Amino acid sequence: MNKNCKVALLTMDFPPSVGGVQEYLFEVSKRIAHHYRLSVVTPVVAEQPGAGNTTQTQTFQCIHVPTSMPWHFARVLARLRPHITLVGHAHPRLLLPAALLSWGRYIALTHGGDFEAAQARWHAPFFNRLLAGARPLLTNSQALAQCLAAHGLPTPMVIYPGTNPEQFTPSTTPHEGPPVLLTVARLVSLKGIDIVLRALPHLLARVPGLQYWVAGSGPQRSALAQLAQDLRVSHAVRFLGSVSHDELPSIYRRATVFVMPTCKEPTTGREEGFGIVYLEASASGLPVVAARSGGAVEAVRDGETGITVPADDPTAVAQAVERLLDDSELRQQMGRAGRHWVESEMNWDQTAQQILSVMCEVR
Repeated sequence: MNKNCKVALLTMDFPPSVGGVQEYLFEVSKRIAHHYRLSVVTPVVAEQPGAGNTTQTQTFQCIHVPTSMPWHFARVLARLRPHITLVGHAHPRLLLPAALLSWGRYIALTHGGDFEAAQARWHAPFFNRLLAGARPLLTNSQALAQCLAAHGLPTPMVIYPGTNPEQFTPSTTPHEGPPVLLTVARLVSLKGIDIVLRALPHLLARVPGLQYWVAGSGPQRSALAQLAQDLRVSHAVRFLGSVSHDELPSIYRRATVFVMPTCKEPTTGREEGFGIVYLEASASGLPVVAARSGGAVEAVRDGETGITVPADDPTAVAQAVERLLDDSELRQQMGRAGRHWVESEMNWDQTAQQILSVMCEVR
C-alpha cells in the first residue's frame, strides 16, 4: 500500500451511468483505492434507469469535469500531477491529455467497441499512435488482442474482466413454473437477441410453456418486439426494460438458461469484446449458450460452463437450448462449473490484482 502514490483514472463511462465498462472501472477503482490515492476524473452525467447505489460506497475521490473535451481532463491532470495515469477506455479525448501530461506513465485499457469504432474515423492513425504510446496497453480478451495487433499496435496484455460472486449467487430453491431463457444486454444488433427470437418457434413446439426474458433497453426495442410478433412468439417473450444492479441477481436466479449469441455488427464489423454478463450468469449457477464471436468464446468454457454455437445460426441456438432443457443434470453440472470458475478466477479481486501488478511495474 502506498497512499503517497497518486493515480488518476480518466473515463467518460462511470456510474451512475450504466454499462459493462462503467461496472468494470468502478469495481477496479474500489480495489485500487485500497493501495493508492486514486482520483477518478469523469464528466458529470445524469443518473440513468438501472443505476445502483455504487457511488455511495466509493473509497476514492471523484472529480467531475464539465464535458468530455480533452482540455478539461488536461487541466485536472496538470493540477493533480499523478504518478500514474490510467486511461479507462480507448478514446482520443482521454489518450491525448494522458500522453501530454503523464510524462510517459500512462496505462490504457481497451474493451472492444472503443477501439474498433475509432478505426472508421478520420483520426484513426493519430488515435492508434496515442494508443501505441501506452505503457502498457491492456485489453480484455485474446480476440481483441489479435484485432489490435492486426492494426500494427504493440501486443497488449490480456486481463480478463470479472464479476462479484457475493452478489450473483445460485438459487437455493427449486424453480417453480415454466423454464425461462434469459438475456441481459443492451438492445442492439450485436447481442443476437433476434437470433434467439428466431429460435423460439422450434423451442416452443417442444416446450410450449417456455418463456424468454430480455433485460435491458436500447434502440432495437421496437424492432425486436415487432419481430416477436411476426414470428408469433410474443406471448412467450417479456421485455423487462432497464433493470437496476440491485434487482439483477434475482432475475438471474429465476432463469433456467442464459443465452446471448452475439454476432458481428453488419455496419461496423464490431464484435463482443468479452461479455461480463456471461460471468454473472455463471456466478448465478446458470448454464450459458453463446456464439463463437469475438471475446465471448473466452467468457464461456465450451462443454464445461456452457455451449458455444456458430454465430447467426438460430437452429444451432435452438439445439443447444433444447439439449440443456432436456438434461437437468447437464444444466446443474455446467452451473456448478461456472460458479467455481468465477469463485476461483473470474472475479473482480483477480482482475484488480493483475492491474495492480502492472501499476507496480509502471512505478
